[in-house]
Amino acid sequence: MKRFILLFVSLLCIVHVHAQDPDFHIYLCFGQSNMEGNARIEACDLEGVSGRFLMMAAVDDQERGRVKGEWYTAVPPLCRQYTGLTPADYFGRTLVETLPDNVRVGVINVAVGGCHIETFLPDSIAAYVEKRAPHWMKGMLEAYDNDPYARLIELAKLAQKDGVIKGILVHQGESNTGDPRWPYQLKRVYSNILRDLGLQGQNIPLLVGEVVNSDRGGICAAHNDVIARVPSVIPQAHVISSSGCTNAFDLLHFDAAGYRELGRRYGRKMLQLLGYDVPQVTWRDSSFEPHIIQPGGRITFNHRAPEASKVELSGQFMDGNRPMVRNSEGIWSITVKPPKADIYPYNFIVDGVAVQAQNNPDIFPNENFKASLVEIPDPEALYTVNDVPHGKVQYCTYRSDVLGTDRPLLVYTPAGYEKGNRKYPVFYLVSGTTDTEETWFKVGKVNVILDNLIAQGKAVPMIVVMPYGNMMGGTPSPTSLAAAKMYQTFSKEMTECIMPYVESNFRTKTGRENRAIAGFSRGGGQSLYTVYSNFDKFAWLASYSAYLTPEVMDLYFPDLKTMIPQLRLMWFGVGTSDFLYQNVLDHQAYFDGKGIPYEKMFTEGGHTWMNARTYLAETLQKFFK
Repeated sequence: MKRFILLFVSLLCIVHVHAQDPDFHIYLCFGQSNMEGNARIEACDLEGVSGRFLMMAAVDDQERGRVKGEWYTAVPPLCRQYTGLTPADYFGRTLVETLPDNVRVGVINVAVGGCHIETFLPDSIAAYVEKRAPHWMKGMLEAYDNDPYARLIELAKLAQKDGVIKGILVHQGESNTGDPRWPYQLKRVYSNILRDLGLQGQNIPLLVGEVVNSDRGGICAAHNDVIARVPSVIPQAHVISSSGCTNAFDLLHFDAAGYRELGRRYGRKMLQLLGYDVPQVTWRDSSFEPHIIQPGGRITFNHRAPEASKVELSGQFMDGNRPMVRNSEGIWSITVKPPKADIYPYNFIVDGVAVQAQNNPDIFPNENFKASLVEIPDPEALYTVNDVPHGKVQYCTYRSDVLGTDRPLLVYTPAGYEKGNRKYPVFYLVSGTTDTEETWFKVGKVNVILDNLIAQGKAVPMIVVMPYGNMMGGTPSPTSLAAAKMYQTFSKEMTECIMPYVESNFRTKTGRENRAIAGFSRGGGQSLYTVYSNFDKFAWLASYSAYLTPEVMDLYFPDLKTMIPQLRLMWFGVGTSDFLYQNVLDHQAYFDGKGIPYEKMFTEGGHTWMNARTYLAETLQKFFK
């Protein structure tokens, strides 16, 4: 009899050891929709799931033959039928990739889309279900018998017969955004789990994931500041950064790629806590997006400056500078909505210093301010590259005898130029104060606009020449007579150096009828002065946000009334908010008083390259016709 009892006890011990496998690591997952899984499960997510990664069904799933409380290979969905990819998917995969082959990983996922943290507090769940839960949430709650917390504990106790609970994952907070009580409510949930599972006194990490980040334009991103306070309330808690994790169009949920990356971050953090030398990779080590165009025309701007105390956004789509918000990775972000689709210059002010955007190759060419460019896609915009024949832009260098130096020049030739012997009219296009010879190309998009207009039959194929307008002697105020001296130098540079170089090196039509000139800001004043001094060389003239004073015109061009009728086009454009608006009106009034005809265009907005592109597109359709 004694031998029988000993044998029976030995058998019980064997069964007990087999049932409670210390190498079966179990993790409890709870939260709302981002833990539940909102992204569509893709083919890659269904393949290659290790047999060492398991999930315990939290509900019956007849479609997959899953029974509540049973273990299955962790092929998604891991929460309920019709849910999507979750951070738990790639959390488990990341663990089994590193842990020894004898270690298995199991997850239990109980989550309810849209729920508040009260859903997991036993003393508030009944009232929440009865009074606060919206109609669309009722079915999710019923799947857990209207008590998600009780279901989590029920399954966790079953799992404890098979393995050892190693940690808890939570992703919740969108429905409690900004609530300062949230960390303390989460502590109650965490403490209840430890008590109800007999885990008190054990070091059970709580991994708390951030919501869609401010660097992605997340509409609940303010809650990440609340999440950051959790470790001070729960010493066993660790925050999992969502910085750079891609998101769905609603700016509330992650997309599939975002869930994969967030899940890996949960996994890497857990591996670190288990003693493995695994770096916690976040956005600083991955692809950095300086701006993200969101649905509805909103743009999220980002700048990495972890040591900065203040970062602001400056852009030509808004008045003044806007303060940006720092996330846990030292990324400063802001989401704004420009008034319409366009190409906008912007930059950041970091502790008072203007800087360009990191990782943005689209730079505003300028001598002084440091701006980058953001293009809001618009299929109807002329600046959009379309499937049409494209011209070429060449970088050239010519000798300036006027200035005694070599000078840069950009030249656009239309599609087909290289294949024939046709000659083309020439449009000389001058940029503004502090701009370079590249500005009309990289900011004005003259090549793209002209490609599209030529393809639409709205513009004559032409050569466009873009000189550097800085005459290296300073830029006097256009209100002064001193400005005329600089204009005179440019006029000589144009007629004695630039034009001869272009006509010697490109197939150009000669004669005034085949030459046009226009410019923005300083370039507009230079263009006006050049034509008024050389009516024999130009027949087409446009001025974008520029003018000459009556004093300059009376002094240098007393015969304008008799000369201007020789022009095929004299055109003025200016924005009604432009700081030069009144000066341009005064310029036009001068002509009105002398009965000199001209064309004009007024637009909303100020002294911007958005307006300059508008004027360019308008006049390109008028030249040489």
